[in-house]
Amino acid sequence: MKLPNQRVIRISFASVLAGLSIGLVGGAFRGILIAAEGWREALIGWAHASPRVGWLAPIALGLAGAAVARVLVVQFAPSAEGSGIQRVEAVFNGDVKPAPNSILPVKFFGGIFAMGSGLALGREGPTVQMGATLSWLISRWLTKDDQDSNIIGAAGAGAGLAVAFNTPIGGSVFVFEELTGSFRPWLMVSTLATTLVAVWIMRWMLGNALDFSVEKVSLTQVSRVGPFLALGGMLGVVGAAYNALNVGLLRLTDRLPMLSSINRAAIIGATVGLVAWFLPATVGGGETLTQAILAGRYAGAALLAIWLVRLLLAPWSYAAGTPGGLFAPLLVLGASSGALFAEVLHHCLPLPGLSPIAFAVVGMAALFSASVRAPLTGIVLTVEMTGRGDLTLSLLGASLMAMLVAMLLKSEPIYETLKRRMLKRQAIADLPITRPAKEERPSQGTANEQKVEAGS
Repeated sequence: MKLPNQRVIRISFASVLAGLSIGLVGGAFRGILIAAEGWREALIGWAHASPRVGWLAPIALGLAGAAVARVLVVQFAPSAEGSGIQRVEAVFNGDVKPAPNSILPVKFFGGIFAMGSGLALGREGPTVQMGATLSWLISRWLTKDDQDSNIIGAAGAGAGLAVAFNTPIGGSVFVFEELTGSFRPWLMVSTLATTLVAVWIMRWMLGNALDFSVEKVSLTQVSRVGPFLALGGMLGVVGAAYNALNVGLLRLTDRLPMLSSINRAAIIGATVGLVAWFLPATVGGGETLTQAILAGRYAGAALLAIWLVRLLLAPWSYAAGTPGGLFAPLLVLGASSGALFAEVLHHCLPLPGLSPIAFAVVGMAALFSASVRAPLTGIVLTVEMTGRGDLTLSLLGASLMAMLVAMLLKSEPIYETLKRRMLKRQAIADLPITRPAKEERPSQGTANEQKVEAGS
């Protein structure tokens, strides 16, 4: 006997189970990373008590963490490197097959080693890919239908993003705008169900609070939208440069065959550890640093230093090829850009009622829109993380300007570039190995000739 609307029951049940698993895994991942950040800060504080040799401690931590994370990727799940969002998009489009289940422990523990040791990466990349993988695993077990599995997998990716930032609506919008580009009913049912349950579980584990506490200084006047449009235009340029820097460093590492990827990750980790010795607040995912900027604790030269360090540190960390995302570093850079822009504007053209905090909030969404080219996702994520719904008009205008400028500069969305790079590398790896036909030669030859032929 068949139950009526059995597809509704099947997809809903699978989505709820996926949400439970994503909430537990993503909540644990987020909680451990928060603890790891505290341990890293304590280590650096202890090291500063003995400065003659203490500077070696953060360097050793960065080197070991990045190297171990890269070893896990190379040995057990090569598809776990980097953000993973581009791979989830490729799977949904049918370009590649879903990653093997081994990606779950590699993303989990590799992400902890990489970000816990100080690499400037975001926790959302691992949680998105882990969420998609858990959802595909559950859907294959329950639905036995490829189309339904794709739907539930995409929903799981959005739930992973929602758990990473405590943004259930933002995670859902990410699925519709960036991941799939569609609002089909079945996709909406699965996405809302998975995200709802996942974030509920995560909040049950870690508490229910905004990611960032932002003071509402005053409502922004409608006539003051112009400066925010100017900020958006500037961040369109910054976003294009940021994308180019990320891709450029990845291409540079591809051209260094004499250096193994594990050694490369170790070198990158060591340099990040050195930065942690001098500027401990600038390393890691950056959530604490973003909160400090949004609280108005930095100004002037300090903001400029933060901006320069994070502009270089995040792409440098991503080139290590360890698990880690790009969203959180974008938020730090966007917040520091907005606050710095407000400082310069106030110095050159003092306007009452324009708060650097408001510019920092708007800068987060605008830079996200310039780099990822998903403005609605960036705006909703920012509003949910900060609670500044009064800035929606400024957020919308700045994000629009950032997108337009990035498009005029012919800057491709970062995940499109990363996806094309991934598919190209996979195509090269899948090519059959062929040997050219050997030329006829005498049966005997010199030892050197035989060695050359064997090595060819």
